[in-house]
Amino acid sequence: MVTAVEARRRELGACLRAYRRLVRPADVGLPAVGRRRTPGLRREEVAELAGVGLSWYTWLEQGRVRASRHVVDAVGRVLGVDAVGRRHLRSLTAPPEPPAPPSAAELAPLLASWAASPAVLLDHRLDMHAANPRWTQLWGNPEDIAPARRNVLWQLAADPRTSAVVAEPEPLIRAVARQFRMSADQYAGDRRVAEIAAVLRAEAPRHRPVWDCRGVGAFEVPEVRVGTVPAHAHLLRPNGHAGAAVLVLAVHE
Repeated sequence: MVTAVEARRRELGACLRAYRRLVRPADVGLPAVGRRRTPGLRREEVAELAGVGLSWYTWLEQGRVRASRHVVDAVGRVLGVDAVGRRHLRSLTAPPEPPAPPSAAELAPLLASWAASPAVLLDHRLDMHAANPRWTQLWGNPEDIAPARRNVLWQLAADPRTSAVVAEPEPLIRAVARQFRMSADQYAGDRRVAEIAAVLRAEAPRHRPVWDCRGVGAFEVPEVRVGTVPAHAHLLRPNGHAGAAVLVLAVHE
């Protein structure tokens, strides 16, 4: 049985391999000499540029060794990973404690403060725990959804009601999926995370390129349309509520 620590090391290695394939030799000042069997940098090139041994770096990509946050940050810089991505890589070196579910009762006034904008309360897996009246009016009460599907990514990508609520939801789905990928890496081995991923692949197959992507990053406030009304999506982190987030589709009144 794979432990959580082992699963997180494997996720870190998979992230590094994915980033390495995207870097061209010219991007790091290396001459493009000869034909390469695979795209991107070779392991020995990354190891030399990061100042680590080739064998050790190979084991790092294979999930066989523990790396310090300093070394992972150095490797991330060589691979051209931005600040958000490097912070994510560093987080994979130290397993966090899974946060408790968010308190719907405590955060209900916050949700209700957006009277005209749909808002939903999420946990660290992006499972839905409560919604304001506007969200419920458009999508229904999250509590009425089967527990396996009670995730905002499923709601956006697989719920048949979404096409009537959000016009062209793909940018929003990609932005939310990046956050889910970060959580999936940080809590590697979490059975619920694996269940969500399986449901998304089975019930929203047209978004498979999104599910297959290993990219992470900032939310970037995607622009959407709620019905015919322009809106910007925000993913907010309430102070004092570890792991909780509120997704708000802030309409332009």
